[in-house]
Amino acid sequence: MINIITLHDICNPGSVFQAYALNKYIIDCGYDCEIIDYVPSYSHIGSNKIKGIIKNILFGRTQKRIKDKYRRFIVNNIRITKKMYSDYSELSKDCPKADLFIAGSDQLWNRTYDCGNDEAFYLSFVQDLPKISYATSLGKKEVSEEDLNFIAKRIKDYNYISVRENSSCEMLKEKVGKDVNWVCDPVFLLKNEDYLKFSTPRLNDKYIVVYLSSASKLLEEVLLFARKSGYKIVLLGGNITRCTCDIHVKDMGPEDFISYISNAEVIISSSFHATAFAHIFEKKFGVILPPSNGERIESLLSISQLESRIINNADDFSRVFSEIDYTNISKRLQSFIVSSKDYLNDAIKKSLRSN
Repeated sequence: MINIITLHDICNPGSVFQAYALNKYIIDCGYDCEIIDYVPSYSHIGSNKIKGIIKNILFGRTQKRIKDKYRRFIVNNIRITKKMYSDYSELSKDCPKADLFIAGSDQLWNRTYDCGNDEAFYLSFVQDLPKISYATSLGKKEVSEEDLNFIAKRIKDYNYISVRENSSCEMLKEKVGKDVNWVCDPVFLLKNEDYLKFSTPRLNDKYIVVYLSSASKLLEEVLLFARKSGYKIVLLGGNITRCTCDIHVKDMGPEDFISYISNAEVIISSSFHATAFAHIFEKKFGVILPPSNGERIESLLSISQLESRIINNADDFSRVFSEIDYTNISKRLQSFIVSSKDYLNDAIKKSLRSN
């Protein structure tokens, strides 16, 4: 049995689909695999606790619909442990039985967030059994010496370590004194048909999707350009309308995300996973880099060589709406994906053999 710990049960499509993908890929490789149903109390509040509490009070009904959609998706599509754990002490006292433990992807080791300070996501509850990480993220290009020491101390006993950003790879190598591999996010381990089965058409008109972009003058200028090209605007997620749009999908669940993204003409986002799925579904897209944590998007665009899709000013608008020839891009991505799969398969086999 292989057990994964990751951020699988928060109302964020990227988190849920990276968990789904890693779980499914390992099962498809012939292993028994479950995700530890670890749902700490902070996971449904967010990093800004006051804001999270207010949001639940003001938008309680919508938040409940969203949570129900996510939990239903998880129960129906992800193999999770029978027992749910709500804090680290529960995991320590009753560690789920497995032959190998994997710290999965997402920003598990980003100490800006609660998860990066939670011993559970470093597998500290696992004693005398093999541990590996797959595409785990520190979330940022610059990490303090204190944070690097904190992380390195907790992962030095790992059999194999891999991360999602190249910069994280270089920083950790020096600290842990062993190889650290740069691998693709789990969503790339599956084929697009593995996601399209969750997709249903939502609109007859041509539209662009806006996801996780903060309100800004630049975003409004992009959307004005889009309207002149005849597109409708669909804003995904959030309780507040952050831009001029025709449709605002406030109660977005995982299937809604895949459906709107896979059927869109263009995707405008500050989100890593929206950018990843733009590649998977071979869509036109533009990226407005977030003020922090943009490293993971830049790492992906460096592989696909689509840095030109980053929107900095009006000169970039026409490129965003131009066609992309994915032939060579897919070859470059596929090479990275194959090497990532080889690493993961090898790490699993050797770790299980050593146990």
